[in-house]
Amino acid sequence: MRHISYYIGLLFLTAILVIGGILFSTLYFNLVNQRTDEVVLGLLNRGNTHRDVLEESFNAETLEHVTLMESASEFTVVITNEEGEILKSSHRLTPEMTEELVHVEFQTQRNDRILQSQAKANGFLMTDSPITISGVHRGHVFMFAPETLIQQVVNPLRQQFIQVGIIAVLLSLATVVLCTRVISRPLIKMERATAKLKEGNLDVDLPVNRSDELGALARSITQLAKDLDFLNRERTEFLANISHELRTPLTYVKGYADILQRPDLPESEKAAYLSIIKEESDHVSRLIEQLMLLARSDANEFSIERLPLPLDELIVSTTEKMRPAIEEKGLHLYVSGEPVEITGDEIRLKQVLVNILDNARKYTATGDIIVRYGVNETGPYFQVRDTGIGISQESLPHVTKRLYRSEPSRSRSRGGSGLGLTIASAIVQAHGATLEIQSQKNSGTRVIVQWKG
Repeated sequence: MRHISYYIGLLFLTAILVIGGILFSTLYFNLVNQRTDEVVLGLLNRGNTHRDVLEESFNAETLEHVTLMESASEFTVVITNEEGEILKSSHRLTPEMTEELVHVEFQTQRNDRILQSQAKANGFLMTDSPITISGVHRGHVFMFAPETLIQQVVNPLRQQFIQVGIIAVLLSLATVVLCTRVISRPLIKMERATAKLKEGNLDVDLPVNRSDELGALARSITQLAKDLDFLNRERTEFLANISHELRTPLTYVKGYADILQRPDLPESEKAAYLSIIKEESDHVSRLIEQLMLLARSDANEFSIERLPLPLDELIVSTTEKMRPAIEEKGLHLYVSGEPVEITGDEIRLKQVLVNILDNARKYTATGDIIVRYGVNETGPYFQVRDTGIGISQESLPHVTKRLYRSEPSRSRSRGGSGLGLTIASAIVQAHGATLEIQSQKNSGTRVIVQWKG
C-alpha cells in the first residue's frame, strides 16, 4: 500500500511541476519578449528622430551633432550613405556590428525596419531608419543597443522567478504530502483492516464519517466485517443447534436400543420402545431432508414446477388433512375464501401451508386457527392467523432464520426443528411471492403469503 502512496505523490508532484513549469516559462518568456519589444521600439524611435533631423539638414555639422547626442549614451548610432558607406558613428563599432552592416540589404524606398533577428544572436539589437530627402534615398540611420539593457531587467526578473519557483516547489511538496496522507492513510488503514478480516479479526476501525468515496469504501468494509461477524456467530449457533437436534433423537435411539437388548424385557415394553425409536428416526430423516432442501436453495439448485394451479383447491384439501390433528388439540379451524388461480408447484406450496399450520397448532393452546385466501389489491394471497402465544418484537425479525427459536431454551416439547419457516420462506421466494409474519407476544400470529398480480 505504501507503493500506492509513493505513486500518488510522484504523480501529483510531476503534474504540479509540469503545469507550474509551463505556466512560469510562458510568463517568463512573455515578459522577456515584452521588455525586448519595448527596448527595440524605443531604439527605433530614437533612430527615426535622428533621421528626421538629418532629412532637414544632411551635412557634416548635422552628422556630428547626431553622433554627439548618442556619444554619452549606451546606444550606438551609425549613419551611412545610400551605398552603405559609414559616414559617422557615435561609438567604435565591434566586428560583429560591422559584419552585420555589410550584410544589410539596403533599400532605396523608405522603410523603417527592426533588424534584430540575426543581430540579437550577436549580442545587440539593431534598427534601420532610411533617410529620404525630396524623394531621393540618401542613406540610413542605424541604431545599436547592447543586449545588456534587456538583461538588466530580465536578470532581476529571473531571480524573482527562481525564488517564486522554489517556493512553489516547496508548497507543491507540502500539498503532495498532505494529499497523499489524506488519500493513502485511509487506504493503508483499509488494507490493514482487510488483512485482519482475512485472519479472522473482525474488529476494524475505519474513517466511516468521511463523505467522499473513501468514506463509502470504509463503510462498505465495516459493514462487511459486521456481516462476517454475524455469519460467524450464525454458523456457530447453527452448528450448535443442528448438533443438538441430531444428538437428542440419536440419544433416544441408542438408549432404547440398549434397553431392547435385555432378554427379560416384556413384549409390551418392546413395542413401546420400538415406536419411540421409529418416531425419533423419522424426526432425524425429516431434519436431514429439510437440511438438504436448504442446501440446494443456497446452491441455487432449488427448482420448482410452474404449472397452472387452483390455489383455493390446494388450501382446502391441505387444511382438511390437517383438521383432525388441529381439532384433536381442542382448537377450531376456519377456512374461507374465493377461487383463485396461480402458477406454481403444488407439492412445495402444500409444504409451505403444512409448515405454517403446524406452527399455528403447536403454539396455540386454546382458541382458533383461521385460514383465508383470495385476491386483494396486490394479487393472490393466503393467510393463516392463530390465537397462540405469539412472538416477541425482538424475535420477530429472526423467526425465518435456520434453527431459530424464540424460546430461550432448546426444549423440544413442542416438537419443532426450527426449520419450518425457513423452508417456507425459501419456497415462497422461489415462487416470486413474499412471506410476511405479523405477531405480538401473547396476541397470536398472522402469516401472509402474497403474490403480485
